[in-house]
Amino acid sequence: MDINPQVYEFKRSATSDLSFSQPAGAVGDSNMDQDSFLRLMTTQLKFQDPFDPMDNQAMVAQLAQFSSVAGISEMNKSLSEIASMLGNNRLSDAKEWIGQSLLVPGNYAVANKSGEYTGEFELDQPSENISIDLLNEAGEIVMFAELGPQKTGPVQFNFESKNAAGEPQDLGRLKVRVNGGAVSNLATWVPVASVKTSEGNGPPILVTPIGNVMPSEALRIG
Repeated sequence: MDINPQVYEFKRSATSDLSFSQPAGAVGDSNMDQDSFLRLMTTQLKFQDPFDPMDNQAMVAQLAQFSSVAGISEMNKSLSEIASMLGNNRLSDAKEWIGQSLLVPGNYAVANKSGEYTGEFELDQPSENISIDLLNEAGEIVMFAELGPQKTGPVQFNFESKNAAGEPQDLGRLKVRVNGGAVSNLATWVPVASVKTSEGNGPPILVTPIGNVMPSEALRIG
């Protein structure tokens, strides 16, 4: 059978133009999704050599391979989302913190079950006389303590609040004020009342009497 040389040369030229000609300023992309793969295969079929077409089995094998890879990619994405939802900060784990006390940065303290207001701070330099005041919402001093001379370093405080009968008394949220020295890293112990979810599958939010606290903000758990 004779082959028409003009027809053959036309097909070869068309394929050559397709392979080397591209729009000015075109930018390549190393990622290929399913749509790009199908467009590429359609173009390949359109400009293939009619005297040496692609083998049907090879084409089906390519489609099957791409579908398998795409399916695995989607599955991995779904598994990653599930793992994120079931990570260390999942709500079921955080619920175990209800009733526990957290040491969190801040200058507001609340009473625990025993009526104690506790916390700690860092004394940046030695002091001859450190004192601590606990103030109510009106700015009135409801409890105070004289700690006397203190060295540089961590200082802990504990106020017991009791009524005339010696029973624990909750005076509400009180502001902590340290006098007589330069302090830093003031933190107080607060109980966790409840837990609620955050938007966008983020970590749970711990609800305390002084406000909402993120798990990452807790310095210690007691």
